[in-house]
Amino acid sequence: MTGRLIFTACSLLLSVSLLCGAEDAVPDSLRELASLKQDSNPARLEALQKILRERGIPSELQTFDSKPSPHGRTQGANLIVTLGSGRREITLGAHYDALELNGDGLIDGMVDNGASTIILVRVADALKGRDLRHRVRIVFFDMEEIGLLGSQAYVAAHKSNIAAAINLDVAGFGDTLGYGYGKAPGVARIQKALLMACAERLLMCMGSANFPPGDDRSFESANLPVVSISFAPRLAALQAGLWLSGEENSGLEKGFVPQVFRIIHTPEDNLGKIEPATLDLGFQIVLDTVLKLDTVLE
Repeated sequence: MTGRLIFTACSLLLSVSLLCGAEDAVPDSLRELASLKQDSNPARLEALQKILRERGIPSELQTFDSKPSPHGRTQGANLIVTLGSGRREITLGAHYDALELNGDGLIDGMVDNGASTIILVRVADALKGRDLRHRVRIVFFDMEEIGLLGSQAYVAAHKSNIAAAINLDVAGFGDTLGYGYGKAPGVARIQKALLMACAERLLMCMGSANFPPGDDRSFESANLPVVSISFAPRLAALQAGLWLSGEENSGLEKGFVPQVFRIIHTPEDNLGKIEPATLDLGFQIVLDTVLKLDTVLE
């Protein structure tokens, strides 16, 4: 109940700031998120590059060859922001591509995964000019939707330098943080930093070794420590945890599908599903977690 009350209060404070005309990151975030609604993933990439330019955040492209996408693309492009210059790297990742429809067009992809993309844009902006012990790379992955191809290409090129990784996927609404983790050495340090960030906000934070697969799997396959983060409403998060344990053991009604899986990859994944307070909460949690990691990692 406490976490829900805090989340509701946060939403009310954000609404008041908007009504009063105060400068706030949330209106910019919603505008930027809306700009990611495009007819193709290359256009989505251009919109993301424009957002970074407007914020004064330098970036570079990593291109890679791929199998054909539903739109016939055979080359993908990750967008990389590098902050700091330490020897070892903390990687923050989120895929910017949306599900390509056969023929033309895309799913709007605001929950999956535009919201996570904008959260990491804000993190990049907040880390500009900070004195960091590690190099922090914020990577916007392409072609997650056709087999995690962008993250695979990134890990193949950079795995020897990666000390820890955090992946965001499906972070557009809800007051409860869910996270998945693997078995690579060092993953407990990421979990501890994340749980400390959650505890400081009295935020419910639920971990699972059975988390739905995303770009985190590319890091796990290379035996790199990684945690993947999502957000959902409290009840939906609890139901999803039970559902992921397997239908026979879940105690849920037969055929039940958690809320978020009825939204993503459908026309329901639109801007109307986004909760501004979740964007703000996601930004704060990720920023706090990476700063904690920067102090404890060797």
